[in-house]
Amino acid sequence: MKYLFFDIECANCYNNCAKIFSLGYCITDENFNVLHDKEDVLINPKDRFDWYVAKKMMAYPRSIFSDLPPFPDFYERFREMFEDPDTVVIGYAVTNDVHFLQDDCKRYGLTPFTYRFYDVQQIYARQPENNTAKNLEDSLLSWCGIEPENLHRSDEDAYNTMLILKAIAAYHGKNLPELLEMYPECGGRTEGFTMEYAWKKPEGESGAKKKRRRSKKGKKADAVEATEPDTSNMMEAGSENAALFVKYLAAIQPKKTRKPPLLTGHTVTVSLSYQRHHFNEMLYLAQMILNEGGRYTLSTRNADLLFTYGEEEDARLVAARAMIEEGKEIEIHPIKVLFDTLETSEVRLSRKPKMDLSYLMPQPVAEDAAAAEDGDAPASEDGFADLSENSVPV
Repeated sequence: MKYLFFDIECANCYNNCAKIFSLGYCITDENFNVLHDKEDVLINPKDRFDWYVAKKMMAYPRSIFSDLPPFPDFYERFREMFEDPDTVVIGYAVTNDVHFLQDDCKRYGLTPFTYRFYDVQQIYARQPENNTAKNLEDSLLSWCGIEPENLHRSDEDAYNTMLILKAIAAYHGKNLPELLEMYPECGGRTEGFTMEYAWKKPEGESGAKKKRRRSKKGKKADAVEATEPDTSNMMEAGSENAALFVKYLAAIQPKKTRKPPLLTGHTVTVSLSYQRHHFNEMLYLAQMILNEGGRYTLSTRNADLLFTYGEEEDARLVAARAMIEEGKEIEIHPIKVLFDTLETSEVRLSRKPKMDLSYLMPQPVAEDAAAAEDGDAPASEDGFADLSENSVPV
């Protein structure tokens, strides 16, 4: 058997249709011996490059793509690679790349490929250690101790995916087919425009609370700690943290960076599903966004970039879609795009020390009372609602 590790980069995914500009791959045998060295196939996407892709994800000058052939010119070559009966396809967060291939086939009226695939991201998530990273960069660092040099270059990402799986296989003392056999739920198959994927969320990722087990004496000494939400890091509307965040947004100033700012002129917001449960991370994110020339807003209507988190259809996503229907400009991206832009990750942000906000704490009551006597009532701190036309608190 042969094992095809691959990765895809797209110019944009406007109208829910990917336009591929590179497909990188390498091929190994069952012992990770390289049969075909990494190669990046560059493709004319026949469409414009998204602003984020152009600024952050281009390993090549955009000018070269206009002279390259489009996807149909590579179709037969790719079909032979992916549909080879002796080949298993492997990727990182591979279902994204599976859909990208289907999108370009659909765009050009071509028959999608039929092949088996495995997802390395889901395999590493099931490991007993080094399994907390979410993206390729963090996973490569955790398992291989390597800092990737050419992120978002397809052939490099494909090769790094192979290195991660090779390290996991060595940890278990398995070769490649033996390792894949351990995780059948991390594999799937695509045929036509359909995809069958056995993946289910690993036990322990659902966030369910664990019950305490007490001894017969009722002592807590042998209790299993319950998985309780960290309320100190939550930020619900009307809460003290929400009030502090509003004050913080008004007080922070941009810090100079060595690199050209990537968010100049953009107004950013993120899904409530992230904002509500990541107070400390949001403080750092707001500062980092400001450093990159942008600003953070609590109002979806004032934003031109929304970054979504998870699969929850929260009010900000609903509001953004309504804006698009009204002809207003707002782009919707996964929050990973924001993390990559800011050169951070969900894991790195979660490890940031708690920010000192003592300078934003309310003044003594006596001062507020004195201000009221002068006719200056304290400003409302409940600025945690999206002041859109329908007053949806997002």
